[in-house]
Amino acid sequence: MKINSFKIFILTLAVFFCPNLKAQSFPDLLKTLNNEYGQEKLYLQFDRTHYNSGETIWFKAYLFAGNLPSLISKTLYTELTDAKGKILQRIISPVMMSGAAGSIDIPSDVSGTVIVRSYTKWMLNFDSSFLFTKALSVISPQKPAEKNAIKSSVRTNTITANSSFVVQFFPEGGDLVQGVESRIAFKATDQKGMPVNITGDIYDSKGNSVTTFASLYDGMGIFLLEPEAGVQYKAAWKGRQGQINETPLVTAKPTGIVLEAGHQGGQIQFKIKRSADVPEYPFVYVVAQINQQVLYRAKAYIDKTQSAKGIIPTENSPAGIVQITVFSPDEKPLAERIIFANLIDYSFSTDLVRSVADTGRRKKNSIQIDLPDTIPCNLSIAVTDAELNPGLAGDNIFSRLLLTDDIKGYVHNPAYYFSGDADSVADHLDLVMMTNGWRRFKWQDALTGRYPEIKYLPENFISIDGQVKGLSQTTLAGKEINGILEFKDKRREFLITPVQPDGKFSFSGMIFYDTAKLFYQFNKDKNKTLTSRANFVIKNNLLRGPLQTGNPLIPDLSLPDDVSISKIIETRLMQLSDIEFQKSKTLKTIEVTTKILTQKDLLDKEYTSGYFSDDPNRHSRTILPEDDPAFLSSQNLFSYLQGRIAGLQISVNGNDATITWRGIPTSLFVDEIPQSSISLNPPGQLIEDPSYMLSLPMSEIEMVKIFDPPFFGAGSVSYGGQGGAISVYLKRATVNSQLSKGLDYLAIPGYSPVREFYSPDYSIADQTNIPDYRSTLYWNPFVVTGKNQQQITLSFYNNDITKKIKIIIEGCNENGKLTRVEKIFE
Repeated sequence: MKINSFKIFILTLAVFFCPNLKAQSFPDLLKTLNNEYGQEKLYLQFDRTHYNSGETIWFKAYLFAGNLPSLISKTLYTELTDAKGKILQRIISPVMMSGAAGSIDIPSDVSGTVIVRSYTKWMLNFDSSFLFTKALSVISPQKPAEKNAIKSSVRTNTITANSSFVVQFFPEGGDLVQGVESRIAFKATDQKGMPVNITGDIYDSKGNSVTTFASLYDGMGIFLLEPEAGVQYKAAWKGRQGQINETPLVTAKPTGIVLEAGHQGGQIQFKIKRSADVPEYPFVYVVAQINQQVLYRAKAYIDKTQSAKGIIPTENSPAGIVQITVFSPDEKPLAERIIFANLIDYSFSTDLVRSVADTGRRKKNSIQIDLPDTIPCNLSIAVTDAELNPGLAGDNIFSRLLLTDDIKGYVHNPAYYFSGDADSVADHLDLVMMTNGWRRFKWQDALTGRYPEIKYLPENFISIDGQVKGLSQTTLAGKEINGILEFKDKRREFLITPVQPDGKFSFSGMIFYDTAKLFYQFNKDKNKTLTSRANFVIKNNLLRGPLQTGNPLIPDLSLPDDVSISKIIETRLMQLSDIEFQKSKTLKTIEVTTKILTQKDLLDKEYTSGYFSDDPNRHSRTILPEDDPAFLSSQNLFSYLQGRIAGLQISVNGNDATITWRGIPTSLFVDEIPQSSISLNPPGQLIEDPSYMLSLPMSEIEMVKIFDPPFFGAGSVSYGGQGGAISVYLKRATVNSQLSKGLDYLAIPGYSPVREFYSPDYSIADQTNIPDYRSTLYWNPFVVTGKNQQQITLSFYNNDITKKIKIIIEGCNENGKLTRVEKIFE
C-alpha cells in the first residue's frame, strides 16, 4: 500500500518522528502473515431471524480474506446444534465466487435456541473463536392453551433480578502509568454477556472519591484518571437491586508508555505519553496495520519530552479496524490500541424498487435491483412476511465482516454501529474498540517466529487422495491410475492421474453431490495383474465429522413481541392443522407426476444432474436436434448457436472459437465434464478449450443446454460461471456401462445434496386450491451482476395471508465493498 505524506504535530520542542525505520521486520512480518497465513472470515445471511420447529433455514455465506472476497477455500462446512452443543445437522457446500448457499432443517422436536456454526478447513488453523456462530430463536408450534409456555421456552436466556453483573475496566493502550493521565473505558454485562448500564465512583486507598463514571451506551463508558504513586484504586458501582459492588483497578506501573488515539478530520491522530522520570527508552517504534498490511510506521524519539502526537493518513486505506502498536527499541510491544478507520467508505448503494406491487392473495410481485456501476456484484435476497419475520437483525454483513469477525468477545447489536454517520454512533463504536482487543495475531508471537501451525491446507473443491502400497518405487515409476467416478444417476466421469514415487496420487478440483462410486486400476493394466498386487488406501479430502467444541456462550436473543409471537404460532398451527397443507409439501412432486413427460423432460431426467438439471428458478434453454432441421445441417455447434441466444457472443475462426456472455467467458461442458477434463464419450478424448466441441459431429449430439449467467455448476471453471454455460450431451453408447465391469471400487462422499428454494407459480391454475402460509416468499442466494448487467428484475408470488412484505438484499462486489438494503412494502 502506498503511504501518503503526513504532517507531524509536535507538542514539545524535542520530539522527532522518523518515518524511515531502520528496522524492516514489521512490514516483512506482516507480509509473511498476509501471504502465508492469511485468515478468512465468514458472514451468513439467513432468510429470516425467527423460525418455527420443523422449518427450513436457508442461508448464503460470504467468504472474505482481509477486505476482499477470499480465493483461499473452496469448501464450506455448516453445522446446526442445540443450545448444549449437540449436532442436529451438518452440510458441506462448494464455495463458488467466494460464496456458498445451503439449507438446514430444524427438527420438529427442537425449540428455544439453535446455533449455526460455519467454517472452512483453512480457518481451523487459527483461533476457533473466529469461526462463524449465530444463535437463532425457534418457536415451537403448540396448541393455543400452551402459548404462555412457548413464550417462556424461547426466553430461557433471560437473566433474573438476582443475577450478578460483570464490570471490566480497560486502560487505553493497555497500562496505567503513575503520573500520566489515562482514559479508562469500561463495560458492564450480566452473566450472559448482555449489556447493563451502571453508575459508580472511583475511590483511592483512603476511601476518597476521585471521579465518577456512568455508562454512555450499552453498558460502556469512559473516564479519566491520573494515578498517583503508591495508591491503589477501586471502582464502586450499583447493581440491579441497588447493592454496592467493588472492582479493583489494575495497579499503575511506576514507568511506562500510555497510548491514546482518536479521529481528527477523517484521519487518525495518536498520542504517546510517558512518565516524568528518566525515560526508559530513547525512542519507540509506532506501527499501524490494517488487514495485515502496513498502514503507517515511524520512529519516535521520546528521551527529551514526555509526550508527542502524530497523524496516520487513512484516505487510501480500506474500511476496517486499525491496530496501532508502540514497540520498544528491541521490538517488544509496549502499548496497543485498535480504532476503526473509514467508517463512511465501506459500502456501495443498491437501489431497490417494487415495479409490480400487489399484496393480494397469491398476486404477482416484481422488484427491480439497480447497481451504481459496472463492477461485478454477488448478492442474495430474502423476501418474507414482515409480520412473521419482525424486528431487525442484530448483526449484518457490515458489522460481521468489518467489526465482530476481527475482535474477540460478544458485541451487542453490532449492526447499530453501521446505522448512520452521526458523531454519537462513531463515539459509541470507539467504546467498542477500547473494550475489545485485536486478536487475529499477536505481535510477540510473530516477532519471535511463532507462527500458527498449519494442519489443514486449502481445499480445491473435492479431492480424492490415495496411496499405493506394496509395490516398489521402481515398479511405480511412470505409472498412472485410471478412475471412473459413477454417480447415483449412473452418469460417469473418466479420470486419470500420475502416481508419485511414494505411491501417492490424487484426483482434485471435483464437484459432485451425495455419494459416488470410484472404480480404479492402473492404466494399461488390462488383466489387473499389477492392480491385484497393490494395496490401495483411498479417501476424500473432506472433514469427516463435526467440530468438537465446548458449549457456546449464548447471549439473550432479540425476540419478537408477544403479539408477533402469537401470530407466528397461529400461522404455524394453521399449517400443521390443515390437512390440505400437507399436500403443499409434495406440490412439486404432484405437478411432475401428473404431467405427461415430453422428450425433453425424459432426456433431462436421464442425462442431467445437480445444477445442470431443469429447475423453474434457473434460466436455461434446451435444444434438441430433432426440433430444428438446421441443427444437423450446421457445420459445428458454435456455428449453429451464432445469433440464436441473446447475450451469447460467438466468434468461430477455423479450429478455434471464442464464446462469451456479454464479454465474460462462458463455461463449456461435455456430459457435464469441464473442458479441461477427459471425456468418457469417446473414452480418453481430452476436452480442451472449445476445440473438442468444434470437432464434434452434429449427429453425435443428443441435447444442448444453455444456462444464463450466473451458472453455479461451473465451480472454478471459466470465471465461476459468471459468463453462463453451454453443456453438450452426447449420445450414449452401450460400451459406457461396461467400462467399470470387474474393477475394484469404493464409495466416496461428496457435497451435501442441493435443494432449491421452491417458489410457486400461481399462473398455473391447478395449484390454486392448495393452502399457502409461507413465511419466506422468495429466496435467491445468488443474484450476480456484471459489466453489462447492472439492472436485475425478479418476480415472486404472495401467499394467502401476507399484507406486509419485507425485502433484504446483502452482498459485495469483487473489490470487497459491501451493500445492504432493507425495505418493507405494504
